Amino acid sequence: MTIPLKIIPLGGMGEVGKNMTLLEYDGEAIMVDCGLMFPGSDMPGINLVIPDITYLQQNPNLLKAIFITHGHEDHIGAIPFVIRQLDVPIYATQLTCAFIKNKLKRTPGLSAKDIDLLTIADGDTITVGPFTLEPFRVSHSIPDAAGFVIHTPVGIVVHTGEYKFDPQPYSGITVDEDRLRTLGDAGVLALLSDSTNAERLGYTASEEMVAQNLDEIFSDAKGRIIVATFASNIYRIQMAIDLAMAHDRKVIFVGRSIIDNTRIARDLGYLTIPDDIIVPVDRVNNLPDSRVTIICTGTQGERNSALVRMANGEHNNVDIMTGDTVIISATTIPGNEELVHRTLDNLFRRGANVIYQAIKPVHVSGHASREGQKKMLSLVRPKFFIPAQGEYRMLVLHGQLADEIDPPPQKTLIAENGQVIELYEENAYLRETVPAGHVFVDGLGVGDIGSIVLRDRHNLSRDGFVTCVIAIDENTGELVDGPDLVSRGFVYMKDSEMMLDEAAEIVVETLANLGRSAHPDTISETIHEVLSGFFYRQTHRRPMVFPVVLEV
Repeated sequence: MTIPLKIIPLGGMGEVGKNMTLLEYDGEAIMVDCGLMFPGSDMPGINLVIPDITYLQQNPNLLKAIFITHGHEDHIGAIPFVIRQLDVPIYATQLTCAFIKNKLKRTPGLSAKDIDLLTIADGDTITVGPFTLEPFRVSHSIPDAAGFVIHTPVGIVVHTGEYKFDPQPYSGITVDEDRLRTLGDAGVLALLSDSTNAERLGYTASEEMVAQNLDEIFSDAKGRIIVATFASNIYRIQMAIDLAMAHDRKVIFVGRSIIDNTRIARDLGYLTIPDDIIVPVDRVNNLPDSRVTIICTGTQGERNSALVRMANGEHNNVDIMTGDTVIISATTIPGNEELVHRTLDNLFRRGANVIYQAIKPVHVSGHASREGQKKMLSLVRPKFFIPAQGEYRMLVLHGQLADEIDPPPQKTLIAENGQVIELYEENAYLRETVPAGHVFVDGLGVGDIGSIVLRDRHNLSRDGFVTCVIAIDENTGELVDGPDLVSRGFVYMKDSEMMLDEAAEIVVETLANLGRSAHPDTISETIHEVLSGFFYRQTHRRPMVFPVVLEV
């Protein structure tokens, strides 16, 4: 039987973020992207979420190389957490390599010198095992974004990365349509294409529209202008710099990630910034308000970001005040709505004139909308279509678009993380699943927080806890001290003394019924059971109950 090409998404299918896809043939595999995802509101205490690489750990000689499409966190953010375990070369374009090096430098115990990081460019050809890859140019919201043409023994696979068709990109870089059309004419086995904007009609708006709207805002603003954007949106940062210079303003960068990224992009020639317009943040109050433009992070309401600290009045150098114009030049990532709205409210409370997407178009997506997605399908004309990168409904909607092109793909396959897709020259199938899911990063811990711990955190945040401490004689089993009950996050103890006294009496009765020969573990389990039931009957709440049995 013919050996199939396997495509295995370990992240990015049915979710926005932590993109990671394997292509495997005859015991050898490559990975496209290695990203993270920011935690949702249902993940208390979690800092980051990365893909589960159990499948690669189970097959330690399988992976031969990692290829990165571009430098956004959802495509490179997991590298510091998994590269020690994978120990394979990483191929990426120049700016993406520089961003990866900076991440590795900031990772304790890891250095770029320890990683085989190789720079690639449009027009290169890289052969790894049975795969030959050729990066191609795409237009996105970050420089040096690429898609990949992947030659395999079964046929050509095109992975678009993230892209949009912009007739007037601020960078001047457009999707290499001629290359894609030529591939389509030659015959493409499968297309993996970005589904993020499958719910949006038409074409994604051009960067030129944002430039015009921001210019109007700069012209009208009398006081300081604060532009918040993603630290990796180098084109938007260049746009803000150009407008600041045009309106005789100085530029102040605030936030570690935006300072790092602008330094890297400037050193490599991706940003043009005259030295005389940059001012350090500690001199912000030495300038007239009409001469100040601050460029910062914090568009997603991240707790320690520059904009959030400004909005909360916690920043060391910048206090938001009446007369400031704050521009939020980004879209809200799903799951961050509550944090973003809270930040907006706090900015308004401080008297700022806040302009965001619902008020005026000050941001455009870097992803193709429905007409752009159809155009990609029409250019490549794949035999098999695999919608990628998006929540499940986005994948389905993108898949439905494939039926509208002529000719449509022979088969569209909607997969989820861990789903093995087998491709043959004449057919394609969804097969068994491999381990895939969330690995949580919490402080210095990676993967040591699981679903049970998260469930406990939810319960603690919702209903609090009660501890019950007793001391028993280790020889006779008699109660020596207690019960002492302490409540945190469940009830206010001074207002609930009667209920807690009754709970203590129930514990004493429980011990009497168990008898003196009961094992401490049995005592603990029984106290947990009776107190949990008692508190629920009294309050219809379920606090976590922690019995502590001391033998003295």
